[in-house]
Amino acid sequence: MKKMGFAMMLLGLTLLSFGCGYFLASNQNIEMRHQAAIGIEERPNIKAAVFNENSKVVCEKEYQRCKHLIISEFERKDELLGKNIEEIRAIFREENGFRVSWQGDTLLIRQIIDDWCPDDKSKCRLKEYQGRVAVYQGPNAQNDILLRVTSIIMSSLPAEVQKSIRDNKFEFANEQLLNDALENLDEY
Repeated sequence: MKKMGFAMMLLGLTLLSFGCGYFLASNQNIEMRHQAAIGIEERPNIKAAVFNENSKVVCEKEYQRCKHLIISEFERKDELLGKNIEEIRAIFREENGFRVSWQGDTLLIRQIIDDWCPDDKSKCRLKEYQGRVAVYQGPNAQNDILLRVTSIIMSSLPAEVQKSIRDNKFEFANEQLLNDALENLDEY
């Protein structure tokens, strides 16, 4: 009988321990579920988010021909004030090469441009055109346009300079740098 009473007491303590453990575990889950629900409620609704004077905006321009990506601050922020994402997308339409999205607390406006970046477009080079030195502008020798033909006759230049011009080695970042080089060639 004593053994039976001891066994019953041990069984009762075990059940009580399991009951307390279950109660504490279920109470903690309620708190965790409550915290998760609070987190969801506090999360901003992206479609309802409105651009304001404290909002950040980044402008990305991706140039398809040269594969350059230029990231800058967006200059026309005042046009976006008070607008939600759908209203902003109506201004910067996807069919015009724009993609608009929220990245955290920053509005990202990405534009895909089927052209060369401004730096590549402003490159200039000297090439031969009908026996004269000519100025071409464009990203490379295969995609440039004739700007002007100079009065410098190719045959009047030293052979190594002629070869360099024919090999497209007279390339400059912009027209001003090219004009400086032309002044030196004009001496021949």
